[in-house]
Amino acid sequence: MLRFTVIGHSCLYVETDGGSILVDPWLFGSAGWRSWWHYPPTPELRPEWLEPDHLYLTHHHPDHFHYPSMRRISRDARVLIPRFGVDVMKGELASLGFEDVRELDHARVLELGEDLRVASYQYGFDDTAFVIDAGGTVLVNLNDCKIRGRALTRLKHDFGDVAFAFKGHSFAQGYPACYEADDPADLELVDRRTYVRDFLDAMRVLQPRFAIPFGSMVGFLHPESFHVNEHLITPGEVAEAAASADGLGGTTVFPLAPGDGWDESSGFRRSAIDWYDDRDRHLRELAESVRPKVDAELRDEAGRRVSWEAFSTYFGRFLRELPPVVPGLLVREPIVFEVPSAAPDASFVLDFRRRAVRRETRPPPGHACVIHVPEGVLADAMDKGITHFIHGSMRFRTDLRPGGVRSDLAFWGLLMIWEIGYLPWTRLLRRRFVEVAWRRRREMVDLAGAVLAPGALVDGLFSRLAPRPGARGD
Repeated sequence: MLRFTVIGHSCLYVETDGGSILVDPWLFGSAGWRSWWHYPPTPELRPEWLEPDHLYLTHHHPDHFHYPSMRRISRDARVLIPRFGVDVMKGELASLGFEDVRELDHARVLELGEDLRVASYQYGFDDTAFVIDAGGTVLVNLNDCKIRGRALTRLKHDFGDVAFAFKGHSFAQGYPACYEADDPADLELVDRRTYVRDFLDAMRVLQPRFAIPFGSMVGFLHPESFHVNEHLITPGEVAEAAASADGLGGTTVFPLAPGDGWDESSGFRRSAIDWYDDRDRHLRELAESVRPKVDAELRDEAGRRVSWEAFSTYFGRFLRELPPVVPGLLVREPIVFEVPSAAPDASFVLDFRRRAVRRETRPPPGHACVIHVPEGVLADAMDKGITHFIHGSMRFRTDLRPGGVRSDLAFWGLLMIWEIGYLPWTRLLRRRFVEVAWRRRREMVDLAGAVLAPGALVDGLFSRLAPRPGARGD
């Protein structure tokens, strides 16, 4: 028996004869410094969602591992997490009071209960796909994981016929929506077609009966990020593209909204509301409804400043812990943060070639970009070690100099790798990393290609936030 309910964004509740499974619980509230909110809105919380038999976290970003939601979930749940090359999740779960935690090896099938098998497939540095096989009905949850190539082929080989495949269909980072460029070509590494094509390519491999646009059900309700909504790709766009696409066999793209679902006896359950008809009006109404929380966040941020000492200490350690040679090869031009309260020396400069942090009155000649971030957000992000998520929060603006896009995106990618614990490079010599890498050896060629491709740096290398205890989002 299998029955599932879409709760919202990347959150799924699955019921089987072998027990219930809650996946990626962001159940309510916001993420990303009050920028991310559920759209379409989530339904009213049901008691059973807070008392699952099993809980799976695909990765440690707050729209999947949402601290306020996790605090509401029963500590009796058995928590399943991927075994990455670095341990970034187990300690966080312990701090929240979860004791029954099991790490899943890449591509190793686990028997959870009666006619219930699951498996975790890692991809990139910090993301996974999750597979549930309930009595022969296979559900593949790719969420926002960019899994492809050998890793995706292996998943298909291991589980065979797929009934349902869930996959993200829009972007989760600020390029190019939060950028302005002197050269328009620097904003063309990805476009709307990139995400639709990625969705359809995955379905060509999996050949599911139903492909469900998923992992992208958000709205940006903060005044600093509201403009990003116009760039989001809708489930309807994906379904329309699939109608004329080749290679999908018998796959039907079937959009679902929060609260919708499926069970074996009655089939699909769908909402009567079309949230994408007059979407702008719906978003503005929702933005008005959450304004008190957004205003409170802005008041709190207004009292915070970024000191030169804190900035230079944090990013100085980042530059020192990067591997030899790599920084100058990937980030050739200086990266500049503009910090207004530090005027007149308000340009905080990261010089990767010299591994130096300095402050100047204006951006130096030949810089790659100037990044503008609210100081309260930047200060909070440095305190929590989650600065790379500023990019995903959409609460920033970057001015690109001609040709600076590759250095800019490489900077954010390296920052993500450092903040989640893969650097300094000596950590890669530890037994845990070696064991994980060996188990994923067949996929390493694809991973190397993803790291080197500019398009992958845009949406694959850096994703979103690695939260720490006390991170906001409630």
